[in-house]
Amino acid sequence: MENSCSSHSRTVEITVLSAEDLRVDGRSVKKKAFAVVKLDPFNNRVTKVDAIGGSYPAWDEKLVMKLPMHVTFITLEVQCRTCSGSGDRLVGRATLLVSDFIGGYVPENHLNFLSYLLRDARGIRSGILNVSVRVKAGSGLGLLKSRYEYCSSSPSAQQKPVIGADAKKFNGLVAEIPVWNPYPV
Repeated sequence: MENSCSSHSRTVEITVLSAEDLRVDGRSVKKKAFAVVKLDPFNNRVTKVDAIGGSYPAWDEKLVMKLPMHVTFITLEVQCRTCSGSGDRLVGRATLLVSDFIGGYVPENHLNFLSYLLRDARGIRSGILNVSVRVKAGSGLGLLKSRYEYCSSSPSAQQKPVIGADAKKFNGLVAEIPVWNPYPV
């Protein structure tokens, strides 16, 4: 198993495309909107300010980030600059689940177009944010590839998964077994 940095993270390209019907306290945003993509409080990227788009800004800006394997969601925010220069004001926030673009049967390097409803700090709808997301091929998905190899009768598998064992003893590889309930809950 590889011990490189890429086995602990993957490279993700998030293109912040545009936003629609941005509102602060029920009023349309006039200008100076920008988007923030946050993996955690210390790892974030910011788009340029759209000075003329008003409530319908367009950025079309690609933000490339290292996404650690432990991250399960990404926070997307739209903010606007205040006229008084007293700082930036939150327009709205949305949560992008990593499972929306990684896992299942989504192939590597697949471009996902996603739209998220933005909500302000009080939970009131404040607009829509449009993004595209792509996990770059060969960017630390080796663990996922290995896990899927074990689902087949691939002779190339060198390491067998361990079920219900301490992952540290087996180089971090533990088999996941999906369980479906045939009865509606």
